[in-house]
Amino acid sequence: MRRQSGQALVEWGLSAFVLMLFAFGLLAVGQIVGEDMAVRSAATQAAFAAARAPSATAAQQYGQAAAAEAVLGSQIENLQVIIDTGSFQRGATLTVTARGYVNLAAFPIISQVLGRRVEVTWQAHALIEPYRSRTP
Repeated sequence: MRRQSGQALVEWGLSAFVLMLFAFGLLAVGQIVGEDMAVRSAATQAAFAAARAPSATAAQQYGQAAAAEAVLGSQIENLQVIIDTGSFQRGATLTVTARGYVNLAAFPIISQVLGRRVEVTWQAHALIEPYRSRTP
C-alpha cells in the first residue's frame, strides 16, 4: 500500500511540472501576442497619420508621434518605425514598417526555448490623402 502512495506522489509531481511548463508557455505566448498587437497598432496608426500630413517631412513627424502614442503603456523594447513616403504624391501609397522586441526575462525556462527577446514586425500601407491640398 505504501508503494502505491509513493508512486502516486511521483506521478503527481511529474504531471504538475509539465502542467506548470504549459501554463508558463501560454503566458509567454500571450505576452508575445499582446505586444505584437501593439506593434501592429503602431504601424497602422503611423501610416494613417503620415498619409494625412501636408508634406513628406510632416509625414515623418506625424507618423513617429502616432507610433509612439500607440505603444504607450506596452512593454515593447527598441521600437523602430520606418516610414517610406516615396514621392508623397496625392493618391500614392506610403509604407510603414514597425519593429520591436518582446523581453521574455520573466519566463526563464521559456526564454531558453524561444530566446531572451522575440522580434515582432508589422508593415502597414496607407493611401496618401488624394483630396487635401499640399504645401509646396
